[in-house]
Amino acid sequence: MLPTNLYILAGCAAVVASILGVALLSEARLLAAFKPLSLLSVKLPGSVTHVISIVSMTFLFAISAIGAFGTHDPLNNLFSLTIWAIWWVGLVVAHGVLGNLWHALNPWTGLYHILLGYQSAPPVLRLPRACGYWIAVLVFLAFGAFEIADPAPDDPVRLTKFVLGYWLFTFFGMMLFGARIWLSRCEPFTILFRLIAAISPVRWLPRLSIGLPGWSIFSLSKPPVSLAVFCLILLGVGSFDGLKESFWWLAKIGVNPLMFPGKSAIFWPSVIGLLALNAALVCVFAAVVYIGSRAANARLVPKDRVPFVTAFCWLSLSIIPIALGYHFAHFFIYFLVNGQYALLALSDPLTHGANYLGLAKTQVTTGFLKTKDSVQVVFFIQAAAVVVSHVVSVLIAHGLTARLYQSKRATLISQIPLAIFMILYTFFGLWLLATPRGM
Repeated sequence: MLPTNLYILAGCAAVVASILGVALLSEARLLAAFKPLSLLSVKLPGSVTHVISIVSMTFLFAISAIGAFGTHDPLNNLFSLTIWAIWWVGLVVAHGVLGNLWHALNPWTGLYHILLGYQSAPPVLRLPRACGYWIAVLVFLAFGAFEIADPAPDDPVRLTKFVLGYWLFTFFGMMLFGARIWLSRCEPFTILFRLIAAISPVRWLPRLSIGLPGWSIFSLSKPPVSLAVFCLILLGVGSFDGLKESFWWLAKIGVNPLMFPGKSAIFWPSVIGLLALNAALVCVFAAVVYIGSRAANARLVPKDRVPFVTAFCWLSLSIIPIALGYHFAHFFIYFLVNGQYALLALSDPLTHGANYLGLAKTQVTTGFLKTKDSVQVVFFIQAAAVVVSHVVSVLIAHGLTARLYQSKRATLISQIPLAIFMILYTFFGLWLLATPRGM
């Protein structure tokens, strides 16, 4: 039995220590630490990104054919493994390390440029400013519901219909409202990758720059409320993805985890739970920021006070590292196992006995889950990802708040409720990793 309680206490203690350490650090030094080192100017011709996009689209359509007509076993079908293990797990994490790769890899802009021209073609319709990022919020929640509640989200044929339908939906939106507007405000994965890339230590364009994780967030403009909500649901969807498997949640919806009836039987409880947790997270975070901003503003003259909405929008960006940390931790074991299946499928994509990568005799191993020592290492890596993400979040939140209030006292006062929220969410995240699962 792993000493998970000790891990949880140590993780929370590390976050508390980071909060106390930041409180003692001067705002000038903290903000200076987030200034990047600019190395060299990088010019990437638009034609290069369009070619990469065309290649990406061609690859997507090729593996879609495998999804539609290949084996129905999701562990042997290259399409299912690519979408879930490589794209949804691997590529998201890669953006947190390597920066925005999706700018070139997305499978829409190349074809759009060939047909209409990316910037020259006027949109057929104008997207109302009031829409903000709300379309992206709704689409991402629908994606979360598909991943979490659908009876068979990894079924190759079912997934192929979903992915190709979404590709058409996005391209149709680009044709109506213009590629720049639709991708930047309505396409949730373009927005997600852009936000995750903002916490990467590397930024490639317009200059190659390297700094502390999260330094790019300080170069962003203030997000509107709809984008702030989008940042929060990134965390909410990931959190519920872990919560839905816990004995605690299954007991709450009246399911015996030892006699699991299948995902079809709990479809609506899963959807309702997903929406409820996200709504609760947005409300709790808003309440935390409101309490902090109200307490800080009470000690400032009117001209120096920071409106609650401004604080809420800026501080929502500090949630992005936590969302990435949970994403990594939650899917770490899944990626270790299904990443092996993906390599085997790539070696024989049509399941006709090919051996392109020379892996025909390779067996997928789960040996790292069979001994206490190896399981302890896996859990330590997951827990470390959660704790480190919270520490980065604390640093970013304090830096953003320092820019807003211009007062050490007001900054510290406003951060107290948020610090408590961070500590409690660290405990919640580590508990999710350690709690028994029934699915």
